This record gives sequence, C-alpha cells and structure tokens, in this order.
Amino acid sequence: MEKDRDNELHNKAKEMMIAGEDWDKIMDETHLRLKDLKRIQREEITPHF
Repeated sequence: MEKDRDNELHNKAKEMMIAGEDWDKIMDETHLRLKDLKRIQREEITPHF
C-alpha cells in the first residue's frame, strides 16, 4: 500500500515537471524532497528529450 502511494506521488511529480510547474509547488503538493525531484528529472525526463 505504501509503495502505491509513493508511486502515485512520483508520477504526479513527473507530470507536473513536464507541465512546467515550479519546484516549490511540486514539493508542496507531493511532499518529495528536491533531491528526489532532481533524480526523477535526470533519470526519467531528460533522456526522453
């Protein structure tokens, strides 16, 4: 159950990044650390562009 929630937050953060949302807004809504957001960006978003 915990992994499902983490996965949902991860996906939501990824969608928000792609939409161009501000880091602070993403952190407020998902409660993920900046370190986690940068990892998502580096490993999952940037390679696709």
